Amino acid sequence: MLYLAIFDAKEDISLEEINREREAWIKRERHKVFKGMCKHIERYEVAGMIPMKIVFLIETDDPLALNMLSRHFGDLWYSVSYPVIRRGISEALEEDKTIIAG
Repeated sequence: MLYLAIFDAKEDISLEEINREREAWIKRERHKVFKGMCKHIERYEVAGMIPMKIVFLIETDDPLALNMLSRHFGDLWYSVSYPVIRRGISEALEEDKTIIAG
């Protein structure tokens, strides 16, 4: 299953706190465990956004992967995850025409 996970840093969290949390994640080798739970991960940061906003596109069959990610960073971030499907624009337009015309 494909998921879109959006993380917004809480307003009162400093960049130093975020970096300490990342270092703890790596020190405990959570990144390796998390990567092993996922088929594919892409990470994006919204440029110039303060507080920081990060978007992950995660492909996994293990729902615990999302739980692991949100629990670890939960004190510093607001997070929400959505199951998503990949569709091209023309495919979406065709489906929309079918639904609206039907």
